[in-house]
Amino acid sequence: MATRPAPADTRSSPSIGMLGYGFMGRAHSNAYRSMALNLWPAGIAPELSVIAGRSADVVAEAATRYGFAAYTTDWRDIVNDPTIQVFDNVGPDETHVEPTLAAIAAGKNVICEKPLSWSALEANELAAAAEAAGVKSLTCFNYRFVPAVRLTRDLVRSGELGEIFTASFRYAQEWRTDSSSWLPTRSGALNVIGCHAVDLAHFILGDIADVSGVITAPVTDASRGEPVDTVTSLARFASGAVGTIGATLIAPGRRNHLTFEISGSKGTACWDLENLNNLMVFRRDGSEVNGFAQEIVCESHHEIAKEWWPTGHILGWEHSHINMLAHFLQAVAEGTEVGPDAATFRDGARAADVAEAITSSAGSGHRTPVVYG
Repeated sequence: MATRPAPADTRSSPSIGMLGYGFMGRAHSNAYRSMALNLWPAGIAPELSVIAGRSADVVAEAATRYGFAAYTTDWRDIVNDPTIQVFDNVGPDETHVEPTLAAIAAGKNVICEKPLSWSALEANELAAAAEAAGVKSLTCFNYRFVPAVRLTRDLVRSGELGEIFTASFRYAQEWRTDSSSWLPTRSGALNVIGCHAVDLAHFILGDIADVSGVITAPVTDASRGEPVDTVTSLARFASGAVGTIGATLIAPGRRNHLTFEISGSKGTACWDLENLNNLMVFRRDGSEVNGFAQEIVCESHHEIAKEWWPTGHILGWEHSHINMLAHFLQAVAEGTEVGPDAATFRDGARAADVAEAITSSAGSGHRTPVVYG
């Protein structure tokens, strides 16, 4: 039998314009290319149209490597292109606000890496602009799309852990332990990684009523405007639960240690990003086997794991980005809501509101209410 052309892919194919070509540019590009292959027959087959960056040589190489059709050194070319439907901002923190606001004004759906801004005022401006324009928005809190994290939220929401008493959320890394190490951002631990801990607290437990924070910089020189190294805060949730939210860049041995532990009247759940497929759960059910049980959250009955591999084939860090961006593009294609499963710009602004309250508390030495914009 003679060979025949493959049938056309008739799935939605939104046009993507991306600002930035570094680590997160590679992660997002990998997600776009992977979702077209793996999320079949549902899902999306994105068109990678234009990538923008400051260095012509580097962004040209990124365009070829990542699979974009064209490149530019001016992000305005993406904003002004009427054929591009989604503006994906994975640029440095200081480039998040102006280009994204311009993309919103041009009517594009928008994705922005975290943090939306170091300023709660600017983050809320982005959220308000997206809402007023009626465009879809996504803040890249990708850990919402780790199956074990999603299962934890569902255990809490369903009441399976009972009334929640205490919780702790902490993100620890080691790369700033050496004061001479390269700084990829002028932001400190609270914004560069702590925002993920704040968002998981919001995602799983809801609003935070007030905080009491301590921020220190034993390695860097904060007096020179360098990033702070560590932040710890006590938090009271609107639900009545109490807990801690923290982040540090000076924890030797902790490469990427985002963790939480949540305890309620019926049980406890704990999770660690460095062991991301496993959720440890203890249930007060009177069983003689009275200890924590390990749930490997990558089976087909787990909602956001079911599209992937056969039983026992675990997922990795990159799958959280694929799941998150596929969810967003599906919302764009079908006109469905981005939240509450994914983080909108409003969720990104809420994280910034908490960060501002923690910073204010650390400066005043007093417990500070969280004022959501």
